[in-house]
Amino acid sequence: MSLGWRGYWVATPTPFTVGGEFDSVAMQALVEMYISQGVHGLVVNGSTGEWCSQSFEERRVVANTAVNQVAGRIPVVVGASAYTAQDVIQIAGHATTAKASGVMITPPPYYNLTENEIYNFYRVIETQVDIPIMVYNWPRGIGVDMSEDLLVRLGKLDQVVAIKESSGDEDKTIRVLRRLLADAVDVKFFARFIHPKGSEYLQTIGGDGNIDGGGLGAQYAVNFYNAWWKKERDVMNMNSVAYADFASQLMNPDYSGKFGSPISQLKACMRLLGQPGEYVRPPLLDIFDNSILQQLSEILKSSAIKPAENVV
Repeated sequence: MSLGWRGYWVATPTPFTVGGEFDSVAMQALVEMYISQGVHGLVVNGSTGEWCSQSFEERRVVANTAVNQVAGRIPVVVGASAYTAQDVIQIAGHATTAKASGVMITPPPYYNLTENEIYNFYRVIETQVDIPIMVYNWPRGIGVDMSEDLLVRLGKLDQVVAIKESSGDEDKTIRVLRRLLADAVDVKFFARFIHPKGSEYLQTIGGDGNIDGGGLGAQYAVNFYNAWWKKERDVMNMNSVAYADFASQLMNPDYSGKFGSPISQLKACMRLLGQPGEYVRPPLLDIFDNSILQQLSEILKSSAIKPAENVV
């Protein structure tokens, strides 16, 4: 079910106008920009997509806009996280109707569920949906870091076809991957691979891809994975170093931003580049401080991040 789920995917922001309205034209332009950059898949309405500040109806409109614009050219997974299993099932049902490639689901935020409760949450969902599921371990946003045992157990559920491991603990990430392979659990595995050590993991252990919020470093990340598939080790390493150096100037190892909230920081960079990311919604605040914008601009220039192209 997850054929083609590999490589460098972008978790897209949701473009909001300065007044807070969803901008469908900007979303269409954003999709075209990512496709022109050669990204291998998209996630909409994930953490970067500010799902928690949208109504259910808005989430449906965002998903429809993205899926229709992509028109089958690359996989599109829809974020379906919510506070109850029934709400997730409802969102997943719409994603199925919209012909999305799958849904990405975190445990419910705020509750700090036990591992048995998390497993039951996913089990209830997967028995009532007909769409591939990506399990998303996101302790920074959820407050619970799913254990290796739990991730392997979830990977064995029938509808689960992928795991996104975003704990920030790279040693744990590799232990999970080794266990999945040892147990012959047939799931795609997305983690933080675009750095020299991650490059070695891909080539010696396994793994399938990265899912990156906003895709500012797409020019390096796309080349990294294309080089991996062609077995061009030197090209792979060159791009991994460039990408890791750029990312480290903006993000901390725990995925927090160095200049503000990660999504606010992302959209500020996108505006500087002429990309159609637009603005955040409250409770997030946009970055307008000139000193911060200057620092971000210098990072983008020093890392040779290209301005927007093919934005319609």
